[in-house]
Amino acid sequence: MKNSNKIKILTIFFALSIAFSCSLNEGESLNGPQITSISEGLSRPELPQVVAGILSDMRIDMETERDVLSVLGREYWHLQSSDPGWGTELAAGLLSNTAFFINRPYTARYAVVKECNILLESLEAESTITIFSSDEIAAIRGFANTIKAHELLSVLNLVYQNGIRTDVADPDNLGPFETYDAALTTIAGLLDSGFTDLTTGGEVSPNTLGVSYIEFNRAIAARVAAYQGNMAGVLSALSDSFMDINGDMNLGAYFRYSAAGADQLNPLFIALNSGDTGAAVAYPDFIETPSVPSFEPGDTRLNKVVARADFPVQLELAGMAGAYDVWIYQSSTDPVGIIRNEELLLLYAEANMVTNPGEAEAAIDAVRAAAGLGVIGAGNVDEDQIIFERRYSLFGEGHRWIDMRRFGRLADINQSFDRAGDISPVPSQFPIPQSEGQ
Repeated sequence: MKNSNKIKILTIFFALSIAFSCSLNEGESLNGPQITSISEGLSRPELPQVVAGILSDMRIDMETERDVLSVLGREYWHLQSSDPGWGTELAAGLLSNTAFFINRPYTARYAVVKECNILLESLEAESTITIFSSDEIAAIRGFANTIKAHELLSVLNLVYQNGIRTDVADPDNLGPFETYDAALTTIAGLLDSGFTDLTTGGEVSPNTLGVSYIEFNRAIAARVAAYQGNMAGVLSALSDSFMDINGDMNLGAYFRYSAAGADQLNPLFIALNSGDTGAAVAYPDFIETPSVPSFEPGDTRLNKVVARADFPVQLELAGMAGAYDVWIYQSSTDPVGIIRNEELLLLYAEANMVTNPGEAEAAIDAVRAAAGLGVIGAGNVDEDQIIFERRYSLFGEGHRWIDMRRFGRLADINQSFDRAGDISPVPSQFPIPQSEGQ
């Protein structure tokens, strides 16, 4: 058994809506916080609370991460007069190791990793082994490693070549920083191990993502393989994912929100025509350059932005301005996509682009048809087309900065609407937070 002195209490803020609920005994409450100690082993009543808590905590500071990625990728400006650092620091390219832009998502993601590690440790306790079958333990382990891999990947995407710690199970003996490539290999290994365990053990309850944990695991594995340049790995992972060339583009895994009980509202929802106290305004070249358009007329993906009624009076914060509000989330309870069918089809196209262009074209055509556009035509799927489709299909979902970086094309991000003095090209990575002692 592990030394239980290392980890005494797992605190889970079980502030969830009915959407996050599981089968509860009569009289049990969904309201929290509930404190669940699993240091000596995991019980059946504790399991759904731990799983639901992890799913809920994955949402913490997700909005900061999405906004940061979108500003760096010049997808939209985040305007907030109460914190001009969004313009004077982040958009300017001055990435500090003390700024909340990196510290908040970094801390939040590692907090979830910690919860997953505690859950994994509890599976080695004698009492857990007595209560749960070997298949059930495999399923729980598969869930924990899948979520852990997702959270580590989120951190790695921010710090890139600076690397991350992947071995943080023992707070008194943290593992070394791994390079970007090594960390991707570790993350891929966690996903493969999780896939094997989930295949053996099946689902864990609750699951509010919208797809099975196996399908979610393989979808994230495909994303990781693309980052590694492993196109065969992309295709292998996609074969066990929820990818459906005939399916809805919005099929996929989501963070859920509600106004019920102690649950939280979607923090990325911003009302139209908000002032500079809080607005998300599309970077102008997404839709505002008719003389040299970067978009195709009739593309319904352009509906992710809406013309402002009062441009530009309220939006001249730190020299940043735009005429279109981001309108991806149209209510405070809209779910936020983690990974969707549309992304998987574009990964499939990317993986087939060289070796099987016909399959790549079919996937691109499915995406374009959903956006009201015509077929791409034989022989026209290349890196430029992949980048174009990903830009409009995945707008505001935290991909463009990462995509342009992994294709070696950060310098191609249009910064013609930037202010004098903004760093160009945009920086490629955040420094490791100062708290890590680096």
